[in-house]
Amino acid sequence: MVALILLGAYAFLRGDEGLDGPLGGDFCGGDIPDPYYLELKPADVQNPDDVIRYSSSIKGYAADLDVFERAAFYEWYFKSHGFDVSFAYSEDFAGKGDGHVWLLVRNKKGEVVKVDPSFSEVGGQSMVPLSPEYTVYDQEFADIRAASDALGEDRWAWWKNENACDVLNENVFLAEKERAKRMAEA
Repeated sequence: MVALILLGAYAFLRGDEGLDGPLGGDFCGGDIPDPYYLELKPADVQNPDDVIRYSSSIKGYAADLDVFERAAFYEWYFKSHGFDVSFAYSEDFAGKGDGHVWLLVRNKKGEVVKVDPSFSEVGGQSMVPLSPEYTVYDQEFADIRAASDALGEDRWAWWKNENACDVLNENVFLAEKERAKRMAEA
């Protein structure tokens, strides 16, 4: 019975033109997808190693994104897996005159792990930097909408990139599949 429901959900979501299910169409290209954050299989958000593991799983899809898009892509992926994550933005990162953005991932104790998906572009040594320049930032944005309101949506629009959007569409499908499974079990 569950298999039939899952197959039906798959067929319903895939259709002839990509995703066209209840979440509404193919998510590539336009404005911020709605819904943006998904309820995916939760990570062990208290384990800093899971931050690295989840980062590694999407690294290849983000390779051709710019710094801001890459940060937004990782933020979306982390938040969709249950991490408490926000953006840190510096207008003059490390005194070099360029703006930069990275992520702040908090655990329940309030400890913060800084994650910079674009560390190599700014001369960093690690995706989880310990450098003092990462302790100084001008603004913190709680989510994509706050970041877009402050700095413009186009700056963050990773969903317009084909590789990254493939991940979005696949994860929308997985979220719908999980939702169908939960409904079938209820």
